[in-house]
Amino acid sequence: MKRALKFLLVFLIVAAAVFAMVIGLNYSGFETLFENKEGMAEGSEYIENTYSLAGLAEFVGEHPEWISITSYNINDPDSGIFYQEDVPRALGATSNLFLLMEYERQVAEGMLDPSETVTIDQIQKFALPEISENNHQKFVDEFEGQSATLDDIVEAMLQNSDLVAADYLWFKVGEENIRTLVDTLNLSQTTLPLPFSGMYMRINPSLNDTAELKNMEFDRFAAESISAAERLKDDPHFNNQVKAQFKDDRISLTFMQERDALAYFPRATTRQLADLIAQIWNNEVLSEEISTQINEKLRWPMGSEPITRSFEDYGAIYDNRMGLLGGIDFGTSIYDGHTSVQAVFFDQLPVGFWVHMSANHMQEDYQQRLIWDPALYEKTLNQINSNNE
Repeated sequence: MKRALKFLLVFLIVAAAVFAMVIGLNYSGFETLFENKEGMAEGSEYIENTYSLAGLAEFVGEHPEWISITSYNINDPDSGIFYQEDVPRALGATSNLFLLMEYERQVAEGMLDPSETVTIDQIQKFALPEISENNHQKFVDEFEGQSATLDDIVEAMLQNSDLVAADYLWFKVGEENIRTLVDTLNLSQTTLPLPFSGMYMRINPSLNDTAELKNMEFDRFAAESISAAERLKDDPHFNNQVKAQFKDDRISLTFMQERDALAYFPRATTRQLADLIAQIWNNEVLSEEISTQINEKLRWPMGSEPITRSFEDYGAIYDNRMGLLGGIDFGTSIYDGHTSVQAVFFDQLPVGFWVHMSANHMQEDYQQRLIWDPALYEKTLNQINSNNE
């Protein structure tokens, strides 16, 4: 009995900490947490797998329905981990890669001035209460004043996986340009990146009829999400109404419903994303100049001591939202000098399991160590092969 109570106490502490990190915590946050008791218990039978990376590797092999991995040596692209690599998964904030690519293209062609001053108020138009507030606050804290250069905004967006700055940049580079970029890249299983504020408004049953989402084509979902985000940007009265609703009742969905709504978000396969990262690393996307600048901005983790301890070179974009943990990266191991590219997505995870795995950025550690830790790499590969023969 004491052991069970101890486990419950630890679980609630971890859940509260993660909820604070991902969603933002206040009294209504605690209330929401306890209103989602069913979701918080979902996947509890797998929580033991979050106690070690070896346990997580076992979970990976046992659950292809939730996980896709592409990981290979840049010099040996036919040999690596290819696990559910052609299954489309929710992009989340990793879609910021496409915004970065289009931004650098426009800078290179003189269409955008990276030194342009941007006020934080311009960006705040897209901030929805209770949606990734902690990440956005970290973004805001990057700037002591009320403004920053456009280039600094882009760098901080990547470092903090900030959805609000991403929406600002989405409209800055322009819908048609983003569509043209995605078409040019010829990624057949990748759908158009969308403004996050628009998507969260569209799946909110307090603001829209969400019953029709089940049968809605992606193009219509995209159009309605873009329209909602544009109105949020341009209509102050609508902006105030929407923010008041999110502040009062967040997204008006249970945690499990919010997780399930990821199915409507833009999607991509890990194989196509990893191949794209490889092309960027080789300076083969759009132009050598543009690829070089993209690589430089992706290298934001190199300021971290744990990264420099294991990598000669490393770049990444990560995401963490209800039921989703994803990342795309490249890295050169300090131990043997090989360079790998990767895309790793945990998608539609049971909520309780996701809470535990999110608590200490476990997915990021797992993904990084797949590059430099041969024991974990072999453990993962063996688990995948033994469970899926």
